[in-house]
Amino acid sequence: MTPKDVLSLKEASTYLAMDETTLARLATERRIPSLQLEGRWVFSKKSIDKWRSQQQRPT
Repeated sequence: MTPKDVLSLKEASTYLAMDETTLARLATERRIPSLQLEGRWVFSKKSIDKWRSQQQRPT
């Protein structure tokens, strides 16, 4: 994974058009692919793209 593939909480919230607090809660609850690095949430762009496509699938 290269740095351009990794999003901070702020970048991921902008990318997903989601409130940072909501995104942090999803990360804490392990409901979105994320990793805690030095006390900060980081997100793989590829993983959240995959997660987002799964969220939009009809059940």
